[in-house]
Amino acid sequence: MIRHYKYIFLWMVFLPGVLFAQNSPYPEEDAYEADSLYAVRNAFKIDPVQIIFGDFQVYFEKMITSHWSVEVGFGPTRRNFSASWFDYELDNFGENVDVKTRYAASAAVRYYFWDVEELAGPYLSLAFSHKRFDKAYAVVDTSGALSGDVFDDSRQYTSAMVFAGYQALGRSGNIFADFYVGLGIRQRTFDIVRSTDIYDPMAYSIDRENSFAPGVQVGVKIGFGF
Repeated sequence: MIRHYKYIFLWMVFLPGVLFAQNSPYPEEDAYEADSLYAVRNAFKIDPVQIIFGDFQVYFEKMITSHWSVEVGFGPTRRNFSASWFDYELDNFGENVDVKTRYAASAAVRYYFWDVEELAGPYLSLAFSHKRFDKAYAVVDTSGALSGDVFDDSRQYTSAMVFAGYQALGRSGNIFADFYVGLGIRQRTFDIVRSTDIYDPMAYSIDRENSFAPGVQVGVKIGFGF
C-alpha cells in the first residue's frame, strides 16, 4: 500500500511542472523567425554622406537567401556641394543660380560572407546607378539686374561599381550602420556652362562632354531593419 502512495506522491510533484511547461505564457523565441524583432531581413536606409553630393536617395534592401540580398534606391537630387572639387563649375551658390530637382536611382546585388540569415556582416556588392544634376544660370549685368538670358547646365553620371562593406547590425534593436567603399567606372554626360565674362551673354558657351572615368565612392548608410 505504501508503494502506491509513493507513486501518487511522485505524480503530485511532477504533474504541475509538466502542465506549467506546456502552458507557459513566455515561449522561447527563435531570433530568426520571420516575425522576430531581431531577424532583420529587410531594411530602409539613407546615406548622410551622399547628401554632400546632392544625392537624397532612400534605399531598400531585402534578403533573398542566407547569403544574397538585393538593394534598390531612388530619390531626388539637389545642389551638389562638391561640384567644383572635381570639375569646372561656373557658379554654385550665386543668387542667379537656379538649382533644379532631378533624380538618382540605383540597383545592387550583395553577397554576405556570414551565414546568419540576416543583413549583417562583411559583404561584396555589384551596383549600377544613374544620377542627374541640373541648374540654370541667369545672366546679370554689371548693376546686378537680370538680363533675361538663361543658360542650362546639366551633369549626368552612370556608374558600375564594386563595393566592399560591413553592415553593423546590433544584437538588440533594429537601427544599424552600413559602412562601404567602392571602385568602378563612371560615364559622364555633361552640358557645361562656361563664360569668360559673367556679365556678357555673348561670352557664355555650353560645352558638351561624354567621357568615361574611374569612380570612387565612400559612405555610411544609416538603416532601420525589420
